[in-house]
Amino acid sequence: MRVRGVFLLPAIALATLSVSCPRPASEPAATSPAPAPASAVTAPLAAAAPAVAAPAPAAARAEDAAPPSAEAARTPGAVAAGPGGDPLALPALPPELVDDGSDKLPEIDPPPATSPTAAEEEVHELASIARETWIFAEPRWTSRRIGYLRAGAVVARRPEPSGRTSCAEGWYRIEPNGYVCIGASATLNIHDLAVEASSRRPVRRSASPSLPVVRGEAAPATTQAGETTLAAAPSGEVTLAATQPGANALAATQPGANALAATQAGANALAATQPGANALAATQAGDATTLLGGLPYTYAMSRSPTPPLYARLPDEDEQRGAEPDLAGHLLRAATAARAPDFVAPPPPDATPSVLLYGRPAPGLAGDRRSPDALVLGRARTRSGFALLSTFDHDGRRFGLTTDLAVLPLDRTRVIRPSAFAGLALPEGVTLPVAFARRRHAARLVPGERGGVTRAPLRFREAIPLSGASRRLGGIDYLEARDGSLVRADEVVRVDPLPRTPAWAVRGRKWIDVSIDKQSLVAYEGARPVYVTLVSTGADGLGDPKTTRSTVQGLFRIHTKHVTVTMDGDEEDEDPFDFRDVPFVQYFTEGFAFHAAYWHDDFGTPRSHGCVNLSPLDAAWLFEWTTPEVPAEWHGALSLRKGTLVSIRP
Repeated sequence: MRVRGVFLLPAIALATLSVSCPRPASEPAATSPAPAPASAVTAPLAAAAPAVAAPAPAAARAEDAAPPSAEAARTPGAVAAGPGGDPLALPALPPELVDDGSDKLPEIDPPPATSPTAAEEEVHELASIARETWIFAEPRWTSRRIGYLRAGAVVARRPEPSGRTSCAEGWYRIEPNGYVCIGASATLNIHDLAVEASSRRPVRRSASPSLPVVRGEAAPATTQAGETTLAAAPSGEVTLAATQPGANALAATQPGANALAATQAGANALAATQPGANALAATQAGDATTLLGGLPYTYAMSRSPTPPLYARLPDEDEQRGAEPDLAGHLLRAATAARAPDFVAPPPPDATPSVLLYGRPAPGLAGDRRSPDALVLGRARTRSGFALLSTFDHDGRRFGLTTDLAVLPLDRTRVIRPSAFAGLALPEGVTLPVAFARRRHAARLVPGERGGVTRAPLRFREAIPLSGASRRLGGIDYLEARDGSLVRADEVVRVDPLPRTPAWAVRGRKWIDVSIDKQSLVAYEGARPVYVTLVSTGADGLGDPKTTRSTVQGLFRIHTKHVTVTMDGDEEDEDPFDFRDVPFVQYFTEGFAFHAAYWHDDFGTPRSHGCVNLSPLDAAWLFEWTTPEVPAEWHGALSLRKGTLVSIRP
């Protein structure tokens, strides 16, 4: 398996791994052995994640040691445990996980001003024109990488370069810290076509109103006969309509906005205005994060046959030439649009200006595109795409992907994100918490005169428990904090830890994952603050070296990506190509927390080894953990300051 990207972790040997969660084919190096031109920084490295290795001697883990070669590289901040190990039993935080100050950045230049202090002052900016524009701790290629920008990101900079060492156009200090080399991957021209085309930024929780607490699986809003409705919002705003508890309906900006019209002869319109056009509900108007269900973009999965990826908007003749089955396909697509489970694309945007007048979409730095190219290629089997925008052209709906390819959406399935999210635990509310694991579970609610009534539980609904239990009619029940009772065999119960670990000191954030329970609990010191269900490796407690199992042990989050692309080899038994997997947080080798937009089985093991979260949970966790990813950055790296992670049976 592979993950596309350009990252080489500071302490990872380049070895082949076919069983853990995939990761970028290379990850950011903390240091470089020799100066490199800008093009070398963004060139992919042919490598995959290594198998889990035994902890190296303490002397070999010193973060201040000389830069390792690929053969001698090691994984920082990881204490692996064999199957059945219990990291909670460690008597103290291992020294290799203790912050030794190695993350501290040198004080070379003050940060740039983010806003003018006087009318005559000007804010200076630079922009990324590559998939990854590296940010260095110092203005030189041999310095440690601390993060990166994605194409379209615009950040404040100092007016003058801080040096030109191996960077002819200059190293610039950016906000909030670090240095970027102007050249192949970054520009001072913030109106560059690649910047303009990529200007829509991924939606992150930190940049929008607070997410609601969604307790369990939200149900679609219905009007009659189980039909899911499409609501129209006033003033063109997409609202988060909640017509009933857990209602999960997509509000459209205007009637008919989601129609995929086919103007060719015999092609029916793909309308999203009738009942059956399902879409995502948000609980509060204007909250883009909630509208997207926690995802940073709108996502679509390819259908079979897979769609072509156009370099520009094709005319009708070009579409028929590139898609010989087009007429029949559009008829089938129109029929599929009337199915009850159809997910309409979002309301159309204006056609991106970079695509007007027959112009091809600009390539990102490093892309080799012929100016006369029409088709860049075809999507691979089981592909997922993140969309910067969707728009109508010649009676069809197209999307512009983050790789700046034009995608016909009628050959895809628009993703309806999981409505599941865990439970925030405010002061006074703690574990145990139960999650309903059956779709027709119910609770017993005490009534007057000693009677009880049955109240349905939503699938995966979170129920804070009192800790007490009862046996009624030969059935074991758990008592909820509100006094109701839930059947013990209809829920999964997440209990307080059997012991308080040595590192659970006041103010320290850490994460506890139980493979047996398929649960994740976020802690601040000894106090749990969030609990949810996850999907770990499909092979349970197996050996992560030889099976699709999640590694056990104590680790630190060291690299965070707002999104990163993961893919597998075509000959793999489960090939895939998932672009822009959201909110990825690597804690050792190829193992990470990340959102899964391609399934909704949270609470059941099914990953290749990573810890899959629902998009809403992943968005929350990404903003809660360290290292922090500044608002305009797309990724950040840490040596010793990342949030602690404990993974156990």
